[in-house]
Amino acid sequence: MRSEHSHQQRHREIPEFTRKTAEEQRKAIERKTKRRQEIYKQWGYLRHQYSGDELVAVRRQFNSWKRRIELLEAPAKPRSWPWLDHGKFLYELESTSDMRKAWDELDIESRKKIWPTAMLSTLHSCPGKAAQVLESTLDPLPQGYAILDVAHFCISNLRLNNIKSMRDRVTKADEVLELFAKLIEDLPPGHVPIRQSTLGRLGKNLPLEQAVEMLQILQKSGIKLHRNTLLHFARNLASSSAYKSKAFELLREIADKGHDLNSAGFASVVTTLLLSRQAKNGWSTSDESFPPQRALEYFLERGFSPNLINFTSLVESLCLQGDIAEAVRLPLLLAENGVELDRRCYTTVFRGAKTSLKASNIQLALDVARAAKAPYVDVLNNTLHSIFYFAEMESREKQYPSPWTVPIFGSMLRIYAKKFDLEPLQWLLPDTLPLILSQEDVDDIEKFRSGPRREWGFRTTIVPVVNEFFEREAPRQKPNAETLAIMLRAYIKTLYRPYDLMSFYGFFKSRLEEHGAEKNWGRELVEDQGSVVHDTLIQVMLGQKSLLRPALQVFGDMLRGTLTSKTKEEGIETTSPPDGIQAHPAPSLFTFTILMHGLLMRKEKMLGEQMLQVMREHNLEPNDVTWNTLVKGYASMQNLSQTVGTLQDLEAAGYKPDAYTFRAFSRLKDQTRALETMEKIIDENKKRLEQNHSQ
Repeated sequence: MRSEHSHQQRHREIPEFTRKTAEEQRKAIERKTKRRQEIYKQWGYLRHQYSGDELVAVRRQFNSWKRRIELLEAPAKPRSWPWLDHGKFLYELESTSDMRKAWDELDIESRKKIWPTAMLSTLHSCPGKAAQVLESTLDPLPQGYAILDVAHFCISNLRLNNIKSMRDRVTKADEVLELFAKLIEDLPPGHVPIRQSTLGRLGKNLPLEQAVEMLQILQKSGIKLHRNTLLHFARNLASSSAYKSKAFELLREIADKGHDLNSAGFASVVTTLLLSRQAKNGWSTSDESFPPQRALEYFLERGFSPNLINFTSLVESLCLQGDIAEAVRLPLLLAENGVELDRRCYTTVFRGAKTSLKASNIQLALDVARAAKAPYVDVLNNTLHSIFYFAEMESREKQYPSPWTVPIFGSMLRIYAKKFDLEPLQWLLPDTLPLILSQEDVDDIEKFRSGPRREWGFRTTIVPVVNEFFEREAPRQKPNAETLAIMLRAYIKTLYRPYDLMSFYGFFKSRLEEHGAEKNWGRELVEDQGSVVHDTLIQVMLGQKSLLRPALQVFGDMLRGTLTSKTKEEGIETTSPPDGIQAHPAPSLFTFTILMHGLLMRKEKMLGEQMLQVMREHNLEPNDVTWNTLVKGYASMQNLSQTVGTLQDLEAAGYKPDAYTFRAFSRLKDQTRALETMEKIIDENKKRLEQNHSQ
């Protein structure tokens, strides 16, 4: 029976396997044909430059080089290559200046003779140093076709995602940029016959800043860019708000030349172009001269047929610009004309409506959700989360003193109970929910009442809108993991007494670690939502003076689970859950960041720095939020040297200071001295670089 099933399964898989194999073979043939055409063109150029015996020698060198380059792609017996170590005396050195010095020690004839095999040796044995070795061995000039092959290899194999350190990524990208800048600007015009496929790789593989600089070099040199090359650069530039106008200019160039605007590649770049990214805290790097609506109109006038993804990107941009009315009108217009709206479209509108902090916009977003035929539970979750978001933002605006509690759980529970079953939520909470709901004023329960009574705006703005939606005639629903996460976060944010927070975590932890239960809603929540509940708990605990240790205990549970799974992978025996399932989520980058923030605000400098170390041990690199958190922490402690050092680390990691950085820096009382220290360090580094270059 099983063998018959296996035979049937193999029979079904054969056509797919055959199709994929045939597709790979077709692509391989295409690559081979293209390579032959390029070789033919390169030789066609060379044969007109030489004659007689010299032409014969050049032809021999050309064929030998091309044959060996092909060998590198699929090396059969590399150890048999007599030239395998010819580049060792160069690629084992650290800096380009050291390589150049070693190269200059050879006489001219020796350099000419060894260059091809030294370069091939480097490409095979130490590809990461290929750009440095090439740049340091351009005297005397090797053949242009060989330089191009090496340069093409460097950009094609630029795997920045494999480099953990942001600083090392930037350094590697700069190396490749400097190499191509040298080939284009410093070498005799036409010596290196740069192909469009190589230029396209530059647009595709270089990071944004380096791609922008490369584009400027190409345009300044007068090199014409073909359609696909322009598309690669446009896609890269369109991903940044600062360069959208430039990306639009490149796409206009394609459109004005009469190219097909309805290809998948062009439509994909238009989607990126129309999508705006939210500026952080009002610190905008966006190009104010770029209007997404006008860009779409421009392409429509030239025959572009947009798809739903293009429209959704435009909707998101409109939401970020605060034009919610237009962001709602566009999808409703599409729906009226028979276009089926997708999940991303209505969630985009909902996100924009929440960010606007206007209850009327939430009502408009519900119209889009209805037109999109969105899953009912998803819509309920979005409206429920609106209360949480409005209240959270209001608490920040009013800047109440810590502990920061927001009395939202009672109101949200009453609304939740109108459409969702109580059982899953009750299983996760220590309180008796029906008893809470039986109270006339759920927000006046002692457990949820903190300090003097405050007038909260969200109770009269968003709560009535959500309440009205939940009261509409519709069947009751089972809450999903997202629903439960929203409610648990609301519960945690409402608690203000340290005892209640610790009591909740004790109960929640026991539920997560419970074995043998027919259904463990806690485990399902963690599996689907990750560390969101734990993060909220740590964040709230760190706002209480007496809860530092409990916050670290929550983090310890998360960390211990990660270590258990890691040691299990390595074959080391540990005490693990009987069912083998991980109870607590692994700490995320956000977990570490909120911990560092809380610790540094408490002047726990050593603990904060240990968190940074533990984070890196878990293969998590600091992002801009993490760096700004560190700057703020050190500046608050008036630690000048650490603040300056962290600012340097931030920039070395490839990030630029933003509004949060400058606001954090402003906490330093002696800012003048800090700036002087930075200038002094910059001057010292500059002198050191100049000395290295002169050696």
